[in-house]
Amino acid sequence: MPNESTPTNRGRTLLAGTLAALFLSLGCFFMARWLLSVPTDNHPASESTDPRRAYRGPYRNIHPDVGYVGDAACFDCHKEIAQSFARHPMGRSLVRVEEMLDRQDYGSETNNPFTVLGRRFEVQRQGNRLLHRQTLVEEKGQPAIELTHEVQWVIGSGAKGYSYLTEQDGYLMQTPISWFAHEKRWDLSPGFGPSVLAGRMVPASCLFCHANRLREHPQQPDRFVPPVFDGHAIGCERCHGPGALHAAGDMDHTIVNPERLTPQLRDAVCEQCHLEGEARLMRAGRALFDYRPGLPANDFWAVLVQERKGSNDAKAVNHVEQMYQSKCFSHPVNGEQLGCITCHDPHVHIGSEQREVHYRNKCLKCHNEAEGQTTCSRPESKFDGKKSQGNCIACHMPRYTHSDIPHTASTDHRIVRRPKEEPIREADLERVAFVDFYRDRFPRGDAQAERSLGLGLVKMMNEKLLQPQRHAEEALRLLESALGRDPTDLSVREGKLELYLLLNRAAEALSEAELLLPEQRENWQLLFQAAAAAQAAGQVDRARDYWQRGLDINPYVADYQIRLVSLLIRARKFDEANRHCEQILRYDPFNVSGRQARIGFLLENGQRDEAKREFEILRRLKPSDLPQREEWFRKQLR
Repeated sequence: MPNESTPTNRGRTLLAGTLAALFLSLGCFFMARWLLSVPTDNHPASESTDPRRAYRGPYRNIHPDVGYVGDAACFDCHKEIAQSFARHPMGRSLVRVEEMLDRQDYGSETNNPFTVLGRRFEVQRQGNRLLHRQTLVEEKGQPAIELTHEVQWVIGSGAKGYSYLTEQDGYLMQTPISWFAHEKRWDLSPGFGPSVLAGRMVPASCLFCHANRLREHPQQPDRFVPPVFDGHAIGCERCHGPGALHAAGDMDHTIVNPERLTPQLRDAVCEQCHLEGEARLMRAGRALFDYRPGLPANDFWAVLVQERKGSNDAKAVNHVEQMYQSKCFSHPVNGEQLGCITCHDPHVHIGSEQREVHYRNKCLKCHNEAEGQTTCSRPESKFDGKKSQGNCIACHMPRYTHSDIPHTASTDHRIVRRPKEEPIREADLERVAFVDFYRDRFPRGDAQAERSLGLGLVKMMNEKLLQPQRHAEEALRLLESALGRDPTDLSVREGKLELYLLLNRAAEALSEAELLLPEQRENWQLLFQAAAAAQAAGQVDRARDYWQRGLDINPYVADYQIRLVSLLIRARKFDEANRHCEQILRYDPFNVSGRQARIGFLLENGQRDEAKREFEILRRLKPSDLPQREEWFRKQLR
């Protein structure tokens, strides 16, 4: 019988230790908040009637069979408007990187390169290419490891800044470097931490308000088919509806002019992007790009917001919610209802030098002294020099720091007479109740109210805004009730699956997953959920199969690659485990657990010097559990 020093037992002991160490980084039952977010509802629901087909109004381009034609078809007849819109932030919301190369500064005075989280980040232009590079530098100044993203698209208008997208096999990833316009500097992208510095996968729902339309893969969530974008920046048809009939020369109600819609329908065009809330959900049977201008927004979305206690509640930080709190909005003047386009012409960009005069003129439509209307009662002598009596927005719509995005600010749209406090979102969401922003739009009551609240609670729990132990049972009750109304609603079943995972009810989660999988065999999110449930339930073979199937479709989730590596080691499938380990480090060379697994394989093969060099790199990555990993390594070297 071989003793412990023989290669056979040495390898078994080593790999067992590696397996235990891998689980140090897998304390959460289920990770990656974007994976757990409630998906866009692409499933038919028997309770739902397509509002585009049920529409009986005058506009003929609302029907889903009317096609889109693209902005170029609008240009010949609407040249001046098209050129003006191209200068508006919406007309610049997404561009190919080639269009930006000559308009960006890459010098050292713009904080390029910069160091954060122990890594050096750098933006480099190479001819017609833009590279975002991050490097872990050795003490001698030489790169120990590095990761380079080639940027394909620039997202954002530049008013507040830019973020950057790279495409990998149909998946879009946001790079960890952003440009912040107010401070004219490169810095770490908002929301990025050590676990996502290899790039954050961007789902279709996050691109809805930045891109014109997306070509989504029919079976695989948040994967796209080439060309990824159907048009780049927000286009004419997002606000005016599909243009095929209109472009063909038929002028009779073939295009929507939002200015001619009723106030609710007019504002709905803007609310498709500018009403955020705490949780935004597609209603049953609706898909992400189903909305047509001219239809009520509440036919397509439920938007959960914090319930306000009174008219002076300052918690609403979203511009639409703020506007609804304004007396300017709630008190129409001469029959005219204030709305988004009262002050904002979506075709015209108002520069900083024009703001004061432009918005003063908007205010004077309702506050005109010549017509006996209320005007500014503060005498000019009371102003401090930075503000004048003619600058209405300086006093009544002041700027305030944006709490969610560093280096940026927002404008207070409550239009209060004397601002006493900034609009600040309630930090502790456990203390508030949530309601659908559109709850008053249903004269007979909202049949999907329980569905919306249940799925919204699930989404907020997954995003760690709410504690599962306090809200999961309520959400489960709401979803069960919704299923009682419509047993075919697959999105509600997916919500139940996520709840069971949050509650560590693995057997029930696995049962729900396996009910859904026959109809969604290529849904990698669902496969990962099934794998997590099976692994938690102790069904290792099934878990390994589900992890493998999911990773065959989407190999870019390093945490799940690690889970599969650990199971393959337990099954003594070492070559396969090593292959997945190499794949992890190819996509994310900074992944600590993937690097530790590689160290284990090097030691198993007797490559001690190489293993020591690899562990020095791991040490320089400074994981939070470094002492435990150092203890593991010392044991392996004995």
